[in-house]
Amino acid sequence: MLKSKISVPLLLLAALTSNSAHATIAIDDTPWPAEQPQPKARSLVEPLVSKMPIFIYAFIHDDVLEPQSDIYTKHFLPMVKEIEGFTGRRVSIQFIRNLRTFTDFNYEHENEQTTYLNWYGLASYYRDEKNLPRTRTTKFLLITKNALNNRVAGIAGLGQQTGIASLKSALFVGHEIGHMLDADHEHGDVLFRNGWWCDSYMVPSPNLLNANCHFYTDANQQRISDFLSNVP
Repeated sequence: MLKSKISVPLLLLAALTSNSAHATIAIDDTPWPAEQPQPKARSLVEPLVSKMPIFIYAFIHDDVLEPQSDIYTKHFLPMVKEIEGFTGRRVSIQFIRNLRTFTDFNYEHENEQTTYLNWYGLASYYRDEKNLPRTRTTKFLLITKNALNNRVAGIAGLGQQTGIASLKSALFVGHEIGHMLDADHEHGDVLFRNGWWCDSYMVPSPNLLNANCHFYTDANQQRISDFLSNVP
């Protein structure tokens, strides 16, 4: 898969428990950067050109049987609303299913870092083959049913384009996307809201007894905003 070892910063999320044709269905039809029409010269009456959206290619592993609509509603929509709210950027999700070599990827490897590096290589190949950009706003996420090696619920490169997230909790997709946008564990937090405790997206080990806040703390919002500050 990879000819040489790739050195990238890794952040792990601990798990809660110790030839076919392919079809791509997009949640929305926001064009990728290469397809964006060139902005016209501004006049005094024309609005400013909007910020570049965040594009997420979500590869649904073959072992995930839930409908895409359910996956989007439970695992993506709260995160999308949260990121759009504080960044002022649209978040465009494109789901990919039944794509051999990608959606049947062997992620239950005994070493999660090896698994990550293998997925990093595959995602990079897909990006280059499709002529997609190497930008901070383009991400490639593998969605799985189970944890990596039965103990790690997700893994991503800090500020990188690639990650893997299981569906064992409604927080895990937002957690790994957060890492890919430079959010970290240090600034995750547990808060008391509406009469009960809830975990923010970047808490490293969510508590089964806590609710899900579905938000990034102010500190992680700032990290993500700073990470995207130099992107048009």
